[in-house]
Amino acid sequence: MKVTVQLLPGKKRAKALELKKGATAEDAIRAMGLYPDAWIPVRGDEPIPVDELLKTGERLKLVAVVSGG
Repeated sequence: MKVTVQLLPGKKRAKALELKKGATAEDAIRAMGLYPDAWIPVRGDEPIPVDELLKTGERLKLVAVVSGG
């Protein structure tokens, strides 16, 4: 199945990914070569759990986690 992923902040361009049916947000993050603990998946305007199932044709935003003191 195809999903489109956009990294935020920064990259305006989205990347199309081909994932297996039943893929999760974590699978999409890993397919981008990223660590799941460092990104928050967002569908529309709502954050979703990394184990959330994705649908074909879906657009997903990945927001970088920033921490500090």
